[in-house]
Order: sequence, then C-alpha cells, then structure tokens
Amino acid sequence: MDADILVRRLYDTDQELQGRLRQRFGAGVVASGRVDRTVLSRAVFGDPQTLADLEALVHPAVHRAEEEEITRARRAGAPACAIEAIRLVESGGSARCDKLWSVVADESVQLARLAARGVNAEEARRRLAVQGSVQSWTAAFTAESTRSGRPRPILVVDNSGDMTAGRAQVRRLWRGLNGL
Repeated sequence: MDADILVRRLYDTDQELQGRLRQRFGAGVVASGRVDRTVLSRAVFGDPQTLADLEALVHPAVHRAEEEEITRARRAGAPACAIEAIRLVESGGSARCDKLWSVVADESVQLARLAARGVNAEEARRRLAVQGSVQSWTAAFTAESTRSGRPRPILVVDNSGDMTAGRAQVRRLWRGLNGL
C-alpha cells in the first residue's frame, strides 16, 4: 500500500482529521470538504516544529488505515503486505513490519527524477532533506528490533538504475527470503 495515497484519501474523507488540521493550521487548509494540500504544505514545510505537528496529527490516522488494509490482505490470504512510506520508521509504523525494505538512489538520480516531475532544484533538495537518510532509518529500525527482542532483516534495493534493474533486485531479494 502507498501511504501517500492513504493520506490523500484521508484528506478527502476523514472529517475528524480535517477538523484537527483546521484547528492547528487554520480554516484555509480545508476547502470544499477536502484538505488543500498546497495550502497545508505552505503552512508546514520549512519549519521543523510545524511539520512535526502535522505528522503527529496525520500518522496515527494513516497507521489506522494501514492496519485496515493489512487486515483485509490477511483475510484475503495475501502472502505479503508491503507499505511504501517515506517516514515509515520515523512515524513508528515499522514496528509492525517483519522486514524493512529500503529503496535508495543516488542523490543526482533523485534530483533528476524530481526535476522530470516539475520540481525545482531548491524544492527537491528540501524534500530530500526532510526524508532523512538510509543510515538513520536502518539505525532506528535496528534499535526498535533490539528493544522488542525481535531481530528483523533490512534489505536494500538500489533504485539508481532503470526499472528493469530495480525489479531484478527485488526478485532476487524476495527469492532469497523465501528460499527459492
């Protein structure tokens, strides 16, 4: 599941979350029954405390939505459930994960991909800075695993190349985990 898609759905439908966002960031963040992501991003990005306030409001709602999706997947007999989320470890969402798959790419590749989506260089660098580093994610995940007494693997996929190369890495890692 894609956490960003879940956030968009919550922004469009979760009136309780909308109310909390309106209360914290002002009436302008909700328009026509939906969170205006542009207005909200202007209100929070660039200020670490304000961003932390947003995450404190949004992450619990996202975790509940993820749990609902995981429950549906289990009931359907899915062999695995993957959560794609930029702040999975930092939000505490990785506590329920059996493995951490970290997808990385060279900074130049990330910047080029963001530029191709119309993001200017300054904004792209700001976004990358907010994401944290592979070292911080793996250290936090390892510490969480140690605290819980549940060692869990960390797998790294280098996504600096094309989609074919990335998919091949994922297949190799998946086969290795499943003894294939």
